[in-house]
Amino acid sequence: MSLDELLTLIETGEATEEPVADPSERVPERPAPAPDAGTVPRRNRLRRTVIAALAAGLLAIGVALGYTLYQQSELHRLHAQAVDTTRDYLVAMASFDYRNLEANKADITKASTPEFAKKYDEMVGALRDIVVTGKGVATATADHIAVQQLDEHSATVIGYVDQQVTNVTVPKGNQQRYRMVVTLVRTGDDWSVDNVETV
Repeated sequence: MSLDELLTLIETGEATEEPVADPSERVPERPAPAPDAGTVPRRNRLRRTVIAALAAGLLAIGVALGYTLYQQSELHRLHAQAVDTTRDYLVAMASFDYRNLEANKADITKASTPEFAKKYDEMVGALRDIVVTGKGVATATADHIAVQQLDEHSATVIGYVDQQVTNVTVPKGNQQRYRMVVTLVRTGDDWSVDNVETV
């Protein structure tokens, strides 16, 4: 349809539908304007900043989680060492033989702070004559050990000691039970006994 025919139709009112444009007569669409040269780098910078912030956040979460797991592992290790140290110490302390009272002294001194080693030595010295005269022999077990308090520097541990004692008064022996509170302090990579109380 030519332009003259179209105008005639419009003037006479005979056209009720919109005319369909001839594809050859179409006006080419203008391409969208190119983005501003400053907009593209700004978007890239924003994208890089968001990605860097997310990566830093994930890294921080990973480091915090790793440190928390390390702390828990270290506390578990300290706990197990405290239990083992207490058990070995209480068994050595509650076991003796009048024929060789020095048998456990080296182990007890090694596992004690210097102050408590001196106190223990004084206690054994005070009981030596009674044990030798009474021909005392004792064996002990410490099957129940519980940590009451623990941090990286000190621990308080409760131990239940079963002691089997024979002497001239009780030649067939008798069993005695003790509940002991042991105070430990960290010396290097080991626990040292700083005090023992019977409760």
